Amino acid sequence: MPHHFAKPPVTKPIQSLKHILPWKCGILTGIFSGFVLGFFLKAIEASTDEKVYTLLLNIDFVPWLPSTFPEYIEFALHLVVSIVIGTFYIWWVQRSGHPMFKGILIGVLSSLLYIPLSQLSNRVPDLYDGKAILYWLAGHLLFGTAIGICGQIWQHTKKGEFPFKHD
Repeated sequence: MPHHFAKPPVTKPIQSLKHILPWKCGILTGIFSGFVLGFFLKAIEASTDEKVYTLLLNIDFVPWLPSTFPEYIEFALHLVVSIVIGTFYIWWVQRSGHPMFKGILIGVLSSLLYIPLSQLSNRVPDLYDGKAILYWLAGHLLFGTAIGICGQIWQHTKKGEFPFKHD
């Protein structure tokens, strides 16, 4: 048979779904949980005047960036950080399970950023502002819970099960 009539060789896809899925899930997890945290802290700041949303978006400490950007750019930078965290989280859960525990752990650990971030600007709450600390911690626990829910959904969807059992 002439070679121009021969079937083209079968090629394997460059990346299988197994390799793409964690990236996609990590990005979606980061975006979802980042929005949850951002909207929660924005609502807290709007209703209490505690500058916790300002703290979340604060970039005063980055020397090569201007001290302020429009809010949507600062929020986009926050989402980039959340995407990195979400991608790391999905990679971690994929290897060792326990999505809800690890999500909340990430939320608690990320809440510790209050300590250095509150020292880096005069536009944000003081290190010893008890109400701001509680709002910040509550927001990051919510962030961790959102991450954990995404991980639980991803883990069970991958197995073909329902993510939450309804007895």
